[in-house]
Amino acid sequence: MDLRLLRYFLAVCEAGTLHGAAAVVHVAQPSLSRQIRRLEQDLGFDLFDRSARGLALTAAGRRFRPVAEDLVGRAAQAGATAHAIARGTAPELTVVTAPTTATDIVAPFIVRAGPDGVIGNVVEAMPEHVYAAVATGRADFAVGTRIPPAEFRTKVIGHAYLWAQMRRDHPLADRETVDIAELVTQPLIVMSRAHGVRQMFDSAAASAGLRFTASLETESPPLAQALAAAGRGICILSDDPRFGLTTTPIETGTGPLVITLFGVWDEMHYASAQIERCLDEMEQFLVETYPPNSV
Repeated sequence: MDLRLLRYFLAVCEAGTLHGAAAVVHVAQPSLSRQIRRLEQDLGFDLFDRSARGLALTAAGRRFRPVAEDLVGRAAQAGATAHAIARGTAPELTVVTAPTTATDIVAPFIVRAGPDGVIGNVVEAMPEHVYAAVATGRADFAVGTRIPPAEFRTKVIGHAYLWAQMRRDHPLADRETVDIAELVTQPLIVMSRAHGVRQMFDSAAASAGLRFTASLETESPPLAQALAAAGRGICILSDDPRFGLTTTPIETGTGPLVITLFGVWDEMHYASAQIERCLDEMEQFLVETYPPNSV
């Protein structure tokens, strides 16, 4: 199967139009249209419904898309393997993770690993899209917080904590933990409802039979921290503190609110052993950086 045609197909899927895809793949629109028709002839079914409103994937096209993504991703892995063999050196790896994890965990780990570290690039994605980047070959492995798909190798590398972050002069700042029942009585600065941290906190409050009204809601963790540092309330985040804020674990009665960190990769990846060693080192880094008895 012609990988070039598969890449054209995926470009049209991403762009939503032939015009947009043509600009991405640097092919004239009429030529791109012919290439998509050729792929459909090779496959024996239509990939797109064509109407005056534009292109829409057919049912067969929707079913075929993940197959095409897998083939293109594996081809990219094969190419990287060939280049690594030709150079006689180990390839640098790309990890995909959420922005907070990239800032607070992956970037410091890269510094700690020094010049011999194997991570050469970081792709940031929303938590719900992290593992898709591994499936499509955009990244070699992932560090995610959601339950990984069954087809991947998985390793628990550590935990992040959901913190109540507040000014050091706040009455609750000297607590070892703060109970969620007491916390919801305070002015709270929370993320938007689409954010995983907000969903986790809302779920914990609901499980405890609690309700609360947020004082402020934002989509920016640094802004939430800035508002807390300005004395506007307590922010609920998993990010490392900024602006002199102190962090206090949130107690639910069954333990603190904890986010599990998963290392995820394809066992058939050419650098599978190297990825696993990297994740082992990241696990040790997390134990040293966020020791369990600090919670």
